Amino acid sequence: MKTAFLIDGFNFYHSIKQLSDQLLWFDYDAYCRHFMRSSDILHSITYFTSLAFWRKEAVKRHQMFIQACEAKGISIVLGKFKDKPSTCPHCRQDILRHEEKATDVNIALSAYRCATHGVEQIILVTGDTDLAPAIRLIKNDFPKTKVGLLFPYRRDNRELEKEADFHHKTRKDILPSFRLPEQIQKPNGKLITCPPQWK
Repeated sequence: MKTAFLIDGFNFYHSIKQLSDQLLWFDYDAYCRHFMRSSDILHSITYFTSLAFWRKEAVKRHQMFIQACEAKGISIVLGKFKDKPSTCPHCRQDILRHEEKATDVNIALSAYRCATHGVEQIILVTGDTDLAPAIRLIKNDFPKTKVGLLFPYRRDNRELEKEADFHHKTRKDILPSFRLPEQIQKPNGKLITCPPQWK
């Protein structure tokens, strides 16, 4: 089946960061292919994320990782963070938080577009229940299209399981095998090197 993977970048990032920063240099291409059956044909892998603009060093690492993903043939869709003033529940001081915007909508729209373009199997790599309505809509409008879930490590939930045609859970023991090589070569020959903080 023609298969598209749509990856919720920060949902996955937070699932592996708690284990090791070394895992952040992650090979999503190899990871997604690991869960394909022999009869599946890869249509696309799309990585949805946003740049944490207030953390300049983190943004540099993230941009290097994005380039590595692109060199592996992965499409990138960027959302954005929005400043969100709030009050600390403990000290009652005004604080500024940052909220990721547009990623869920981008994933939902991309999934629906895949269905309209004849993709037979759409696999969402997320544990975010906000995508449940999108799954329901696709299954209603395109009953022949299979919608599956690939849960990041410890991000599985029953609500999403009920909506999808199938699901897989990511085991902790397989994650280290999906680390990118220390250097990735871009199509123009330029090398991308893993940030030292992730080695």
